[in-house]
Order: sequence, then C-alpha cells, then structure tokens
Amino acid sequence: MAFLIFIVILSVLVLIHELGHFIAAKSNGIRVEEFGLGLPPRVLGKKFGETIYSLNLLPFGGFVKLTGEDFDEEHPEVEKDPRSFISKTPVQRAVVLAAGVFMNFVLAIGLFYVLLGINNFKTSQIPLFFDYNFKFGTEHIISTLITGMPENSPVENLDVNYGDVITRIEGKEVADVEEIKDVLRQNKGKEITLTLRNIRNYSLDDAETRQVSLTPKIDNKGEPYIGVYIGKSISLSYDKPVQKMFSGFLHSYNVMAYSISSLGKIIKTSFITKDMAPVSQSIAGPVGIYQVIKGVLSYKDANIILTLADFVALMSLSLAFINLLPIPAVDGGRLIFILIEIIRKKKVSPVLEAKIHRIGMAFLLGFLILITIKDIFI
Repeated sequence: MAFLIFIVILSVLVLIHELGHFIAAKSNGIRVEEFGLGLPPRVLGKKFGETIYSLNLLPFGGFVKLTGEDFDEEHPEVEKDPRSFISKTPVQRAVVLAAGVFMNFVLAIGLFYVLLGINNFKTSQIPLFFDYNFKFGTEHIISTLITGMPENSPVENLDVNYGDVITRIEGKEVADVEEIKDVLRQNKGKEITLTLRNIRNYSLDDAETRQVSLTPKIDNKGEPYIGVYIGKSISLSYDKPVQKMFSGFLHSYNVMAYSISSLGKIIKTSFITKDMAPVSQSIAGPVGIYQVIKGVLSYKDANIILTLADFVALMSLSLAFINLLPIPAVDGGRLIFILIEIIRKKKVSPVLEAKIHRIGMAFLLGFLILITIKDIFI
C-alpha cells in the first residue's frame, strides 16, 4: 500500500508539472510530439491529432516531448520550423518553461486552501529545526517535541516515537524542557506516566493521547532522565478575514520561506564545521520520500488522508523550488539561457546550450543515485 501511494503521489506531482508545459506549449502553437504517463520504454501509445499519448513501463511521473526543445545537430532545420520550441520568441519559451512550476504552485496552494478550510484555518505541526519568525499567521509553539532517542534510552522499548509531544507527566501539564526536568525531580526514583500525542496527526488538537509508564534513570550528576531529545514544533493559524481569504497563498509563502531559510542555515553549518553530514541528512530522494509515506501510514489515525494531502502540498512546493534553481537541464537553468538571450539580444549557441544541459542532466542523475544510496544504506 505504501509503495502504491508513493507511485500515485510521485505521478501526480510530475504529471501536474508536465501538464503545465503541455497546455502552455499548445497555447503558443508549439508541436507536442508526445505526452507520456510514466517513463520509457513505451508500453502503449495512441496518437490523437499530432500528439502521441503513451503509457510507459517505469511508473514514475511522466514527460512532455516538444519539437525542438532539445537541439539536435543532425536536424538543424528544426530552428526554421514555426511549430518548434526553439523558433518561438524568448517570452513564449519562458512561458512554456515556467508553466510547470506554476502548476506545482497551483496544486500546493489549492491543497492548502482545502486543508486549512477543513481545520478551521489552522495548519498541521511543523518541526522547528531553527528559530524562525513566520511572516503571516499567528504562531502556536510546542516546546516538548521528541526529536530523537539515544541508544539504551529508558524509553527505547516503549511506545515512544519521533514526533511525539509530551503533554503531561504524572498528570501535570508540561510546556518546555525545564518543566519536564522539574516534574522528574519531584518524582525522582519513582515510576512515572507520560502522556503523549504525535505531530504526524494533521491536527494535534484532535489527536488521541496515549500513556506510557517507566522509571527514569539517574545520570552521573544525580539527575533523573527519560532518555529523549526535546525540540520544538509550530502550527500557524490564519485568524483574520483577509488572512483566511488568502490563506493558501500565505501558507505556501510561509513554508517556502522557512524551507529556504533552513536550507541556507544547514549549508552554512556545513561550511563552518567542514562537514557535509548536515546537508546530506536534510536531503531525501525517492527512497526517503517512500520512507516518509510508509511512516505516515504506519501511524494510523482518522486524519491520515489530510496528513498525506499536506505532504503532497509540501512536495509540490519542493518540486517547484527545485525546478526554479539555475541548474542546467531543469526549467530554471533553461530560463537562465533565455535571460542571457534577452540581455545579449542574441541566442546562445543551441549546440553549446544542448551540451550544457546534457552535462547538467548527468550531474543530476549522479546526484540522485548518491542520495538514493544514502537513503538505503545510511
């Protein structure tokens, strides 16, 4: 089931992106040679008009093949074909390239509107890896989030998981690390009961609580501890009428800005420490995405569909962001060449551009392989 849902989510994200390219290309008079579901080799194909609509063997996303998008030295005449991508004006080509990213933003914003409307305009919990002030909405911070457990922890064999929030200890509400420590000191040497909720539930307020009992260990300073790392998570509420009206846009901005800020801080940390581990640990490939979906499904609750929809919206924003990066072979890299053309008032050599995009694609595929190996073995 996890693998099936993973395939469906990945296909939806890529197909909505390619649909943007398809619609923009058709609207600008560009010949679409093929619209494929999945990746080649082709299993089935049917031509309607000038376009082949195909079903392909590898069930990962899809693609759109435009005449003249990738220059072929053996067929230079494509530049003179009025229906080819390369023959269109810089603005027309930019519109076609940007349309995929635009559709990913539309999907994310639309899903956020639905999710926020269902949840009274309050978001799901967002782990806070770094301190950050969100520009829009009212912040509701939780400071008792379990972010990890060391080996031989007192809770190691109990029903305690990453993403759990400690809400009470021995019936007493706790709001931060210091309050947790105070209650543990008051019950030193005694068995205690933890009350937990998990932020993987779309709405923490609706999540069922559960309780686990344990006897804390004593460290070398005589302090009791339960063996968990504590961090923070945040949810946002869009309370004002104007905020509710534009909540889908506002939350998309909040999530994107926070993600970019966090990535920048992670990269900075890697440079300062001269260690690439923080960067590699923060990036996931297809296997990592599958593991996230599998983890969501393993924690069964009434809001699992909302949780998955929220994940799809976040992934759609991520796909839009990646495609905007000025990397050869992706849409952002191709847009850079169009920008250079507009500034120079002259096209970059199509042969040179095609070679650069091929190098970029090889780099991206190699990077994806490395990330996949990391997700599997590390």
